[in-house]
Amino acid sequence: MAWLDGLMVAASGVTILMDPVKLRRVPQTSRVFVSHAHSDHTRGFGHKGLKQSTVETKNIHTALNNHPVSNFAAIDLNRKVSIDGVEIRALNAGHMLGSAQFLVHTPATSILYTGDINCVDTLTTKAAEPHRCDVLVIEATYGSPIYRFPSRETIYAGVVEWAVEMIKQGCVPCLHVYAAGKAQEMVRLFNVYTHLRVIVNPRLDGVNEAYRKGGHSLSWLSADSADGREILEKEPCVYITTPGDRRSIGRKAARAFATGWALSLRGREAAFPLSSHADFGQLVSFIKACRPGEVYIFTGFAEQLRRTVRSELGVDARAVPTMNQRKLFEDY
Repeated sequence: MAWLDGLMVAASGVTILMDPVKLRRVPQTSRVFVSHAHSDHTRGFGHKGLKQSTVETKNIHTALNNHPVSNFAAIDLNRKVSIDGVEIRALNAGHMLGSAQFLVHTPATSILYTGDINCVDTLTTKAAEPHRCDVLVIEATYGSPIYRFPSRETIYAGVVEWAVEMIKQGCVPCLHVYAAGKAQEMVRLFNVYTHLRVIVNPRLDGVNEAYRKGGHSLSWLSADSADGREILEKEPCVYITTPGDRRSIGRKAARAFATGWALSLRGREAAFPLSSHADFGQLVSFIKACRPGEVYIFTGFAEQLRRTVRSELGVDARAVPTMNQRKLFEDY
């Protein structure tokens, strides 16, 4: 096992890469696995060799990028593929529709690569579950003790209460979230807990359709449609959009963000600590439940989590270099 701009497992003459962030050094004969459809994990779809992910991950990636993925084979959750004596099983990661952990069994060891994980149920995902492994490779986006999120129900209630209050004040509540994953959770939130019409940035349409195809009931109108524009300009509604969108909507807008970074950011606009990642306590509990002999930690607060794993769990842990985790407020 090594880190070659992504997790590389070489065994029995087979080379497998998980979420490579660069392709220059990736042999074309390698098998690439993509954990989920966020852009910091999907560089592997550009690999000329065989790519594998859940079909939902491929569909969301295609919707966001408007081009198909070639040389692709789907791997379903809770199913396995075998490559010359190496077994790879896809397991729910809880991060977004189609997100997967990959449990790799070689003749010598077992390795669990989490990708990005979320350890609580949401309106659109089920919590990731830990699995026994010899080696655990885990994210640490929120691997600092300062990140301990309120319950999902508490955050949901806060978002809805804020939106209703903004409408009472004559504003259109505008929620700025990631186009894939968080946006669909917000659409579902207002569908389930309010009678408000949900208008979305046109960029979300394709991803919303991918969620529908994946079995999720979502109701929305595009801001580019005639009905969507009219409702946005004249009727009580909520507008779900991307982080950088500051388009005029024809009325006074009240803007808010939904991101785990809300716990450490201060600004003039409202922010709710709604994350699709595990928080610090959940990461520690997940690691403990996997009972690994070794832990490799990537992204975010990797060094802080490494120290905690060593001191509190007594497990050998190392931080590995990888891509920077983009915050919601950064352009992408």
